[in-house]
Amino acid sequence: MKKLMIYGATGYTGRMIVTQAMILGVPLILAGRNDAKLAALASELNLPYRSFSLSESASIDEALADVAILLNCVGPFMRTADTLMKVAIRKKIHYLDIAAELDSYRLAESLDRDARAAGVML
Repeated sequence: MKKLMIYGATGYTGRMIVTQAMILGVPLILAGRNDAKLAALASELNLPYRSFSLSESASIDEALADVAILLNCVGPFMRTADTLMKVAIRKKIHYLDIAAELDSYRLAESLDRDARAAGVML
Protein backbone atom coordinates (compact mmCIF):
# COMPACT_ATOMS: atom_id res chain seq x y z
CA MET A 1 0.00 0.00 0.00
CA LYS A 2 1.32 3.42 -0.90
CA LYS A 3 1.78 5.84 1.98
CA LEU A 4 2.04 9.45 3.04
CA MET A 5 5.64 10.48 3.69
CA ILE A 6 6.15 13.37 6.09
CA TYR A 7 9.55 14.93 5.42
CA GLY A 8 10.50 16.87 8.53
CA ALA A 9 8.50 14.58 10.81
CA THR A 10 10.66 15.36 13.85
CA GLY A 11 10.05 19.12 13.76
CA TYR A 12 7.29 20.87 15.68
CA THR A 13 4.76 21.06 12.85
CA GLY A 14 5.78 17.71 11.42
CA ARG A 15 5.07 16.02 14.76
CA MET A 16 1.64 17.64 14.96
CA ILE A 17 0.82 16.35 11.48
CA VAL A 18 2.10 12.87 12.34
CA THR A 19 -0.14 12.79 15.42
CA GLN A 20 -3.24 13.79 13.44
CA ALA A 21 -2.47 11.38 10.59
CA MET A 22 -2.13 8.53 13.09
CA ILE A 23 -5.48 9.44 14.68
CA LEU A 24 -7.04 9.28 11.20
CA GLY A 25 -5.35 5.96 10.42
CA VAL A 26 -3.33 7.28 7.49
CA PRO A 27 -0.47 4.91 6.54
CA LEU A 28 2.72 6.90 7.24
CA ILE A 29 6.43 6.96 6.67
CA LEU A 30 8.44 9.39 8.78
CA ALA A 31 11.29 11.08 6.94
CA GLY A 32 13.95 13.72 7.33
CA ARG A 33 17.67 14.34 7.49
CA ASN A 34 18.52 13.40 11.08
CA ASP A 35 18.68 9.63 11.38
CA ALA A 36 18.98 9.59 15.18
CA LYS A 37 15.93 11.80 15.73
CA LEU A 38 13.91 9.85 13.18
CA ALA A 39 14.85 6.50 14.70
CA ALA A 40 13.81 7.68 18.16
CA LEU A 41 10.45 9.04 16.97
CA ALA A 42 9.77 6.00 14.79
CA SER A 43 10.51 3.69 17.71
CA GLU A 44 8.25 5.70 20.02
CA LEU A 45 5.37 5.63 17.52
CA ASN A 46 6.07 2.21 15.99
CA LEU A 47 6.25 3.67 12.48
CA PRO A 48 8.67 3.15 9.59
CA TYR A 49 11.13 5.91 8.76
CA ARG A 50 13.61 6.90 6.08
CA SER A 51 16.51 9.26 6.45
CA PHE A 52 17.94 11.01 3.39
CA SER A 53 19.68 14.17 2.30
CA LEU A 54 18.27 16.31 -0.47
CA SER A 55 21.72 16.42 -2.05
CA GLU A 56 21.66 12.69 -2.89
CA SER A 57 19.11 12.10 -5.64
CA ALA A 58 19.59 8.32 -5.67
CA SER A 59 18.75 8.06 -1.98
CA ILE A 60 15.70 10.31 -2.45
CA ASP A 61 14.41 8.12 -5.28
CA GLU A 62 14.92 4.99 -3.19
CA ALA A 63 13.21 6.53 -0.15
CA LEU A 64 10.11 7.39 -2.19
CA ALA A 65 9.60 3.87 -3.55
CA ASP A 66 6.16 3.22 -2.01
CA VAL A 67 5.01 6.78 -1.39
CA ALA A 68 1.81 8.26 -2.86
CA ILE A 69 2.01 11.70 -1.25
CA LEU A 70 5.03 13.64 -0.05
CA LEU A 71 4.39 16.31 2.59
CA ASN A 72 7.35 18.65 3.06
CA CYS A 73 7.58 20.25 6.52
CA VAL A 74 11.21 21.40 6.20
CA GLY A 75 11.96 25.06 5.66
CA PRO A 76 13.21 27.35 4.45
CA PHE A 77 11.21 25.98 1.57
CA MET A 78 13.29 27.56 -1.18
CA ARG A 79 16.04 25.21 -0.03
CA THR A 80 13.84 22.11 -0.02
CA ALA A 81 10.80 22.64 -2.25
CA ASP A 82 12.62 22.78 -5.60
CA THR A 83 14.30 19.41 -5.16
CA LEU A 84 11.28 17.70 -3.64
CA MET A 85 8.77 19.09 -6.16
CA LYS A 86 10.92 17.97 -9.09
CA VAL A 87 11.47 14.51 -7.60
CA ALA A 88 7.73 14.22 -6.93
CA ILE A 89 6.99 14.96 -10.58
CA ARG A 90 9.63 12.50 -11.77
CA LYS A 91 8.38 9.75 -9.41
CA LYS A 92 4.69 10.58 -10.06
CA ILE A 93 4.00 11.42 -6.41
CA HIS A 94 1.68 14.17 -5.21
CA TYR A 95 3.51 16.96 -3.33
CA LEU A 96 2.31 19.19 -0.51
CA ASP A 97 4.15 21.51 1.82
CA ILE A 98 3.34 23.79 4.70
CA ALA A 99 5.02 26.82 3.15
CA ALA A 100 3.49 30.23 3.32
CA GLU A 101 6.21 31.61 1.08
CA LEU A 102 5.42 33.32 -2.21
CA ASP A 103 8.52 31.90 -3.89
CA SER A 104 7.38 28.37 -3.12
CA TYR A 105 3.96 29.05 -4.67
CA ARG A 106 5.61 30.54 -7.75
CA LEU A 107 7.84 27.49 -8.06
CA ALA A 108 4.82 25.18 -7.96
CA GLU A 109 3.09 27.33 -10.56
CA SER A 110 6.14 27.18 -12.84
CA LEU A 111 6.17 23.38 -12.58
CA ASP A 112 2.43 22.98 -13.12
CA ARG A 113 2.64 21.83 -16.74
CA ASP A 114 5.15 19.09 -15.87
CA ALA A 115 3.08 18.05 -12.85
CA ARG A 116 -0.09 17.79 -14.94
CA ALA A 117 1.74 15.72 -17.54
CA ALA A 118 2.89 13.37 -14.76
CA GLY A 119 -0.63 13.19 -13.33
CA VAL A 120 0.32 14.69 -9.97
CA MET A 121 -0.64 17.73 -7.95
CA LEU A 122 1.77 20.22 -6.44
